[in-house]
Amino acid sequence: MESRIRFDWRDLELFVAVAETGSIARAAERSHTVASAVSKRLADLERELETPLLERHSKGVGLTAAGAALLGRARGLIEQARQVEQEVRGYGTGLSGMVRLYANISAIVEFLPAALASFGREHPGIRVHLEEHVSDAIARAVVEQVADLGIVSDQPQRDGLELVPFRTDRLQLLVTPDHPLAGRGRVRFAESLDYPLVGLPATSALHARLQREAADSGRELHLPIRVSSFDAVCAMVAAGLGVGVVPQAATTPYIASLGLVALSLDEDWALRQLFLCRRAGEPLSPAAQRLFAHLCQA
Repeated sequence: MESRIRFDWRDLELFVAVAETGSIARAAERSHTVASAVSKRLADLERELETPLLERHSKGVGLTAAGAALLGRARGLIEQARQVEQEVRGYGTGLSGMVRLYANISAIVEFLPAALASFGREHPGIRVHLEEHVSDAIARAVVEQVADLGIVSDQPQRDGLELVPFRTDRLQLLVTPDHPLAGRGRVRFAESLDYPLVGLPATSALHARLQREAADSGRELHLPIRVSSFDAVCAMVAAGLGVGVVPQAATTPYIASLGLVALSLDEDWALRQLFLCRRAGEPLSPAAQRLFAHLCQA
């Protein structure tokens, strides 16, 4: 059975003060206490450790061999204790901690790199755990307290969620330069339904939107290929396997490098609203509140 520790941090602080000043009286003055209290605590510390730490004489005090050994250890322990205290206090003030942020691929590619980089510079003690999910899964995770904050596209129909407008992104249609629609500049989405579409997973918000728009046109989506990312959509379109609908800002580098043609979608819904979400009616941790405020202002 392990023995319990029989002294506390205050005992070590007083011992270090006496060792550094060479005097119980001066140590008491530095520690804002009375000499008799310092003397008693050190005597109790020696009794608990079962060895003398100080040599007391008329001109002050010196260290025994045991006291000298304890001094180095005590200084290190006190510094570690101060660091622990600062770290734990940081959690209460939001200066330290971890925030779980779930976001869809549009937000991750388009908006979060710069926002999280600036947040990290301002709050180096806060770690952000970022995961990519589709919007419905993000909303569920926030409500169920799996995630602290989320960024979703469109407006999920879920109780217990507070939504704040975050950013907008514009959808566009990608085709190859030799595609029949390539010279149009602007097209209606219904016009693209005559061609195969390189799609995203069925659980994605963008897929659900395209499926609704196709149904409103009395058509169905022709999806011979599904991929999991916007860069993969660009690659498949470049290979001639279909057309693709992607956010403008998330895919501009791929479009340029692959020589694709981006056509504006002449639809109101092509301008999508992204929302920052949190649990409704519940306070965030101080760290999460700092990130929430930063994202709202960034």
